[in-house]
Amino acid sequence: MATSTPTIRSRWLGNAMLRARKGAGLTLDQAAARIGWQGSKISRVENGLVRVHWGDIQDLLDAYEVADEALRASLITLAKSLKEQGWWRGHGATLSHPYADFLSLEGTARDLSVYQPQVIPGLLQTRGYAMAMVGSSKVWESPEEVEQFVQIRTSRRVILTRPSPVQLWAVVGEAALRQRLGGHEVMKEQLEHLIQMAALPSVTLQVLPFTAEAATGMFGPFTLLSFADPVLSEVVFLENLVGGLYLEQQDEIGQYRLAYNHLRASASPPRKSVQLIRDVLEELTEV
Repeated sequence: MATSTPTIRSRWLGNAMLRARKGAGLTLDQAAARIGWQGSKISRVENGLVRVHWGDIQDLLDAYEVADEALRASLITLAKSLKEQGWWRGHGATLSHPYADFLSLEGTARDLSVYQPQVIPGLLQTRGYAMAMVGSSKVWESPEEVEQFVQIRTSRRVILTRPSPVQLWAVVGEAALRQRLGGHEVMKEQLEHLIQMAALPSVTLQVLPFTAEAATGMFGPFTLLSFADPVLSEVVFLENLVGGLYLEQQDEIGQYRLAYNHLRASASPPRKSVQLIRDVLEELTEV
């Protein structure tokens, strides 16, 4: 089945199959002749333009004489994942392609490194905070769309508490703690929830205080996704109002990794960050 836009997973699979063909010393025409396909079909696989059946991947690996069992298993598993329905479809939502792609990757990541200067990261949001944030946006046209998106956002955090959870490292700007999105009670609940989430073994939370060096966090939010499987490359996701953008080039990823290391170094340590959240919560309580 053809895809109108390649997903991250289909591009990963295509790149891996391209490397396998070249590793076998075969041109596109030679590979097509060996397996009995049209060269255009192999080209579509290598460019991530088709959700190829895992059996076809197995046939290609055989044709390329790939003997590495771990690599073969990883690529076949990756091909099978292209056919899977996203869990969010159970909420009846229709999501933009980049954001749906992100949700599918988020749950299979080993580590998520998140920077959010202005708002609480989605995985750490309460329902009330998410509703206030999404409901005030002009992007969503109906209350039903808002409800669906909020359900998806709050359902995402199961990846932090399941067996073998995803490891989340979040750096949050102090502004996100102090901006009273949704009002007094919503923010109290949100800050209390942040303290609870910070206690999870799978969560490391740091706050970038107003007193940090001015240049440290003067750029927009981003998420670095890392994976245990070497077939799956590290990527950067830049979320925006209409979906998002992926960065996959190693030099770009290296720049964001360096920026994130600077953010972690400039932010308050986890224990001190939780105390800052408690201080802000106390200020709200006194109002």
